Amino acid sequence: MAILRSDQSQLTFAAEGAQGGDPELNQGTRETSSPFVNDLEVAANAGDTSINVGANTNIVGKEGKHVRIGGITGTTGADVGSTAILEYEIRRVEFTSGSGTSTILYLDRPLAFYHAAGAQVAEVNATNTTDEHLYITNVPGVYESVSVPDMVPSIEPRYYLGTAAKRQAAEFYAGQQTYSGSLGGMVLLDAGPLRFPIGKMVTDPSAYLGTSDHVSDFETAGKKGDVFVNLQNATNLDVGSYLHCTDETSIVGGSLTVPITSGTNREVIRIKAKSAATGTSTMVQLYTPLRFDHLVDTNIIEVAASPYYTHTITPQNDLDTLSWHLHMRDSTETSANDFDRRYYGGMVDSASIAGEEGGLLTFGWDTVNFMGMVHNQTDQAIGGSGTGIGTNLYSGDSAGAGMPKYAAMNSITSTDVDFPSNNPYYFSQGVVKLFGSEIARIRNFSITINNATEPRYYISGRYDRNRGPSEIREGRKSYNMSCTLALPDSVASTATTYTGATGALEVFKQLILEGNYGEAAGARGFNVQIVFTRGTNDTITIDIPGDGTANTGINAQGAFITSAPHNVSGDGSALQVDVDMIFRDLQITVVDSQGTYS
Repeated sequence: MAILRSDQSQLTFAAEGAQGGDPELNQGTRETSSPFVNDLEVAANAGDTSINVGANTNIVGKEGKHVRIGGITGTTGADVGSTAILEYEIRRVEFTSGSGTSTILYLDRPLAFYHAAGAQVAEVNATNTTDEHLYITNVPGVYESVSVPDMVPSIEPRYYLGTAAKRQAAEFYAGQQTYSGSLGGMVLLDAGPLRFPIGKMVTDPSAYLGTSDHVSDFETAGKKGDVFVNLQNATNLDVGSYLHCTDETSIVGGSLTVPITSGTNREVIRIKAKSAATGTSTMVQLYTPLRFDHLVDTNIIEVAASPYYTHTITPQNDLDTLSWHLHMRDSTETSANDFDRRYYGGMVDSASIAGEEGGLLTFGWDTVNFMGMVHNQTDQAIGGSGTGIGTNLYSGDSAGAGMPKYAAMNSITSTDVDFPSNNPYYFSQGVVKLFGSEIARIRNFSITINNATEPRYYISGRYDRNRGPSEIREGRKSYNMSCTLALPDSVASTATTYTGATGALEVFKQLILEGNYGEAAGARGFNVQIVFTRGTNDTITIDIPGDGTANTGINAQGAFITSAPHNVSGDGSALQVDVDMIFRDLQITVVDSQGTYS
């Protein structure tokens, strides 16, 4: 008997260009029986949940159908093929309104990409995907279990007066829906999952290729989330090459060897495919979506062979959101029985990074709140009257498509996944500095990040039983650190080593001082630095505070001890202290050989 097994399950993720826009290029096959097809009347942005398709009588009765948005322009154009040079995606139509030249299609979830006015919108057969490009293929780390963010409905009892309910609920109504999951304690292999609870990551290569014919610019502006970009003079930019988006519109100092680090939103991209040049313009497909917007004429410089990369992660007000895709295959490995769920609009509420003696460095998305989910189950067999949900709720398409939250999407299998090839970070490779000096006897540590995210439910047109959050917003960010220290050798009680942890009671002294060293400007706090080294040009560094220097004043202080009891146990062992700290901010710097991350 075929069963679903946990060891046949696979979770992958990708960053979203806008909250709720799960990125996937999906073609489907254009419907031939009285199909709906038209152009976008106005441009649609990533994150939009409705589109304007002008006038078309074939839109009547299309609720529950799927439409492909983008890829080509014009209602009579050839169908999208493998050479398409524009983003295209499939969404399900939940509701239609309007008439004349303004017909609005309300979609099951937000768009992942920008689509210009005139882009084709065509009804597709959701069961025959002949071409796709998958982007939700990143593995966050080595994990053993996942708390999935499946829908939690609020089913509310109502008690009516004057009925025969006998003090019992007379009727039940469905209320709001919540989606919250976690992926904790995974072995950290690379920088991929780190930025989502913190802010943004900028990337710089160690060197450029050094030749002027391997320099390009954005022909048109690049938008966050784009997987196709229009470049100038890209003839010599080879498929597979890495490019540095400098976020500058002119080469600084005329140098092509020293990396440009003056731009605000620097990132590295990699060419997956490119079209034939049209004049000076070449459309290029990327391995990973753009992390930032880039202006027209932003410089792009090809990276040298075998470089290393520096990824700097810093706090920001707005957090990037992510999509999860959970794929499950049964024990007989029958693809027709695949169980796929996709969760979109995820924002990391809390996360932790930890290590302990003899172990590996671990990282966890401890709580992630999502806007909603979709799945691949088209119908149901029991319950209610009629022949199935597909005939009761919608007219349905050729696949049935009657189940709420059903969506045409690809089944992401192991052959599609970008499995990391890096070694893990070991606790034994770490160095922790408190008060500016190395503490050799730290036994464990844990840093937690809390974003106090708030799912919000607004009054708005909602369809297909979608009662999940309208959006998720960030709250006040807070940081905590706890560690266990085996105390160093004792020193005289008259020692005044307040700036260096050289004595067994230095932690006790810092507890009493409360980070205030008698300066007129007030409390300063202290610095904390944690470094893990896997090899040459292969490190992860956590700096507290982010600029590495604790100072007095607003937005300048470092870490403060909130608890450090010097307890005495009865086992005769060397004294150790459990220390708790709070701090203002941090910065994570990862140096490795991987140029691109989702």
